Amino acid sequence: MANTIQLKRRASGVAGAPAALKSGELAHNEVDDTLYVGKGDDGSGNATSIAPMAGAGGFLALIGTQTVGGSKTFSLVPKSSQDASAATDLVRKSQLDAGLATKAALSHSHAIADVTGLQGALDGKLGSTANAVSASKLAAARSITLAGDLSGSVSFDGSANVTITAAVVDDSHAHVIANVDGLQLALDAKAPLASPALTGTPNAPTAISGTNTTQVATTAFVQQAIVDFGPGDMLKAAYDANNDGKVDAAEVADAAPWAGITGKPTSFTPASHSHPISQVTGLQAALDAKAALASPALTGTPTAPTAVAGTNTTQLATTAFVAVAIGALIDAAPGAMDTLNELAAALGDDPNFASTVTNALAGKLAAASNLADLPNKTTARSNLGLGSMATQAATSVAITGGTINGVALDGGTF
Repeated sequence: MANTIQLKRRASGVAGAPAALKSGELAHNEVDDTLYVGKGDDGSGNATSIAPMAGAGGFLALIGTQTVGGSKTFSLVPKSSQDASAATDLVRKSQLDAGLATKAALSHSHAIADVTGLQGALDGKLGSTANAVSASKLAAARSITLAGDLSGSVSFDGSANVTITAAVVDDSHAHVIANVDGLQLALDAKAPLASPALTGTPNAPTAISGTNTTQVATTAFVQQAIVDFGPGDMLKAAYDANNDGKVDAAEVADAAPWAGITGKPTSFTPASHSHPISQVTGLQAALDAKAALASPALTGTPTAPTAVAGTNTTQLATTAFVAVAIGALIDAAPGAMDTLNELAAALGDDPNFASTVTNALAGKLAAASNLADLPNKTTARSNLGLGSMATQAATSVAITGGTINGVALDGGTF
């Protein structure tokens, strides 16, 4: 099995060097992919500075994309014979300056004379503010035609003024209410078909007597309906002579005092009487469903208040009281040891269990002695295969000769 030697390392978190290293100690930060080394010695083995010595985080990589920060200066400038030629070659500043020397600036100007034939072409053009003085009309007459809601056309060659006779197409356009004078005011004075809020004294045709539809009822229709209904025998003049809305006879009855009523009894003494159980509906069945106070024969699942734990009286004991009493006896013992038989089995059915355990413990090492009570330490080390290496100090281990396989030296993390 191969040996494993690991450097101090950081797998995630913050990039950069560790806060401290021993002199010559290596540490790899996987965050910025840089290998750091402790440099210098402060006299006690600690490095006085930490420097990057390898990795993509501190040095240029031969391949792959990499961001290089800061200004870089080459101590050896490429020679003129090393001018860039391929697409991936670096270009020297002197080569770039020589190539740009013969090129015009990005922003520059030219005189008209620098452009061949430009002056002659401009001389044959009419100025932007000049008038045509040699032509009295268009070389070719043009027609002007109206379209859309208007129709009409005229030919124009510029020799004289012309007039277009236009015709508006019927029903070719529409207007909004605001385009018609007075239309909105006229509409505002009209009632809507749906739920109109009429004012003044609205009128309507009077329906025929007996009509029972959604037709509007006028006051004339209502008055005729009252006449057709008839007064019957309840004439107001006969039964409400004082016209106060109450029947005269009812007013007299309301005004009669209790003392004025004759023939009434002077007292209402209740009669003394009794009833057997059979005359009270359901009473016998209700009594039959009750338990007797003396030696009741209860059925179903009778319940009672649970007595306080430890109670020792004639009070009824509930199942909850019994469970608490048994629980106190077992005192939370596990299920496999909550009976006397299980306890005996756990002790190996040994009536001298305490002596047996005491004798067995007498031959054991004391934990507080930390192996100091071994009768023969040399024999013990030999039996464990430790040899002399087990007696060396932890800070000064000497290995002479032999081989060590499967040893991992781990620098830890930072």
